[in-house]
Amino acid sequence: MRRLYRNKAKGYQGQKGAELVELALILPLFLLLLIGIIEFGRAYNVYENVIHATREGVRAAVADCLTGGNCAPGSASTLSDTEVRNKIRAHLQAINIDVSNPNSDIVISKPKVTVTGFLDGGGNSYNADIQSYHVQVNYAYNFLFLGPIIKLVVPNSGVGSNGLILSATVEMRDERSPV
Repeated sequence: MRRLYRNKAKGYQGQKGAELVELALILPLFLLLLIGIIEFGRAYNVYENVIHATREGVRAAVADCLTGGNCAPGSASTLSDTEVRNKIRAHLQAINIDVSNPNSDIVISKPKVTVTGFLDGGGNSYNADIQSYHVQVNYAYNFLFLGPIIKLVVPNSGVGSNGLILSATVEMRDERSPV
């Protein structure tokens, strides 16, 4: 009986350290998955904040009479494109999002929309040729996916320098438009 016990103990000698080898194989994959989940969450957070900042910039452009601007009906926004860009960047800087990236671009357009008229129930046209001013802002933010992590490991690395473009487009009707 004693001999069986010894043979059984000798059978386990070949598996010493197997857990350590398994951990060494699985740990990098687990960490890669964990970092990927964290980076996806960070990208989604930045995307939502870019949309919010763009919306705040457009809102400031279309309702600048709240800040003492010209509120005459039918006039376009008096905020300059630079002021709208500064409002968007200030909003992003307040929540610690880097806006110094040269690949990020803010495009502002102020199209004049002409409504040709509506038909009432009798087929008669009314409110013909009313012009409405709109402000549209397209902000393409360059998100550096894994950029800060790679820069910690290899400071002069060019990996991750292109980034992922997070684009937000917001359009609102100017508050002073007659429509």
